[in-house]
Amino acid sequence: MALWVLIGHWAATIYLQFPWPANLGNAYAVDVFVILSGFAIATLVERKRETYGIYIIRRVLRIFPVYWFYLAISIALAWVSVDVWTNAAGGEAAANRLQISIAALDNFWPNVISHIVALHGVVPRNMVPNGEYAFLGQAWSISLEWQFYLIAPLVIGLGARAAGSFKACLILIIGLFVLSYVSPRFPYSFIGRYSAFFAIGIATYFLLNVGIPYLAHRKIAIAAIALLIVTALVLLELPAVLPISIWIIATASILASGQFGLSAIAGFLRWKPIQTLGLMSYSVYLSHMAVIVLGMLALEKAGITSPYLHAALLLIITLAGTLIISIASYNFIEVPFQRLGRNLATRPQAAE
Repeated sequence: MALWVLIGHWAATIYLQFPWPANLGNAYAVDVFVILSGFAIATLVERKRETYGIYIIRRVLRIFPVYWFYLAISIALAWVSVDVWTNAAGGEAAANRLQISIAALDNFWPNVISHIVALHGVVPRNMVPNGEYAFLGQAWSISLEWQFYLIAPLVIGLGARAAGSFKACLILIIGLFVLSYVSPRFPYSFIGRYSAFFAIGIATYFLLNVGIPYLAHRKIAIAAIALLIVTALVLLELPAVLPISIWIIATASILASGQFGLSAIAGFLRWKPIQTLGLMSYSVYLSHMAVIVLGMLALEKAGITSPYLHAALLLIITLAGTLIISIASYNFIEVPFQRLGRNLATRPQAAE
C-alpha cells in the first residue's frame, strides 16, 4: 500500500499523460491502511488490556518521532517546493501542489503548530486553507490515524459490549450519525469521513476472534463469504469496492491458504522481502514526497525535460532515495522508540 501511494505520487508528477487517474487511485491504498489500523488497534486494545496512559504513550512513541523527523525535512523544503512546482514543465498534480505549497507558507505558523500535534485534520478549511496537506501532504492520514488512536479504546470497548448492551449499541449508532453530519464541515482527513473503514477493521477482529471460531469449517466459510461479498460489491459498483475487496481477499488468503487458489497471495504476503518492506512501510509513506521534490530539483538543474527520460530517472531517484532514507529512519528512529514503548508497557510501575 505504501508503494502504491509512492507510485501514484510519481505518476502525478511526471510529464506524461495516461487515460487513467493521474495518481493511479492511490487514495484507495490509504483506505486499506485505515481498515488495517482498525483491525490492528482492536487487536492491541483487546489483547494487551493496557491502561489508557500506557496505550497512548506507546502510540505517541510509535508514530510521532519519525513523523516529526520527516515533517521537519518537509518544512525545510517548503520554499524549494514552491520553486519546483512553479518550474515544472508538466505533471497532472503540479498546479495543485503549487497552490498547496503557497498556502502552507501563507499560513506558516498555524500549519506548523497544527502539524506538530497532528491535529491538522480537525482544523476547518475556512480557518486554514489546504491545511491538511501543508508541508507533508501525505500526512493528512497521520492526523486521521491520531484522531482514531485517541478514541479507539472507547469505541472498541463499546463495540465489544454492543452485542449484549442496547445502550452501548445506541451510543455507537448516535456517534456515527453525528460524525456523518459534521464531516462535510471539516477537512478530508477528519475521522468522520473514515469511520466506516475503521469500523470494518474493528469488526474483522471481532468476527475472526468471536464469530468465526464458532463455525465448524471456518476456513471454507470465510473463503465463501469473502467471494460472495466481493461479488456483491462489484455488482453494486460502490466507490469503496476496491479497498474493501483487497482487505477481504487478504484476510481470506491468510485464513484459507491452500484453498481456492489463495495460497499464492498468502505466500506473497509472507515472503521475506515483502515482510521487510512492510516493517519500513511507515517510513516509506512519510519520506517519498521529499525525495520526489529533491529529484525534481536535481532533474531541473540538469536540464532534463524529455518526458520519457524524466519519468524514468525520477522513478529511479524516488525508489532508491526512498529506500535508503527509509532504512535509516526505520533503524535509527522507529525501532528505538518502539523498543522504548514496549519497555514502558512491561514495567509494573509504569502500569501503576
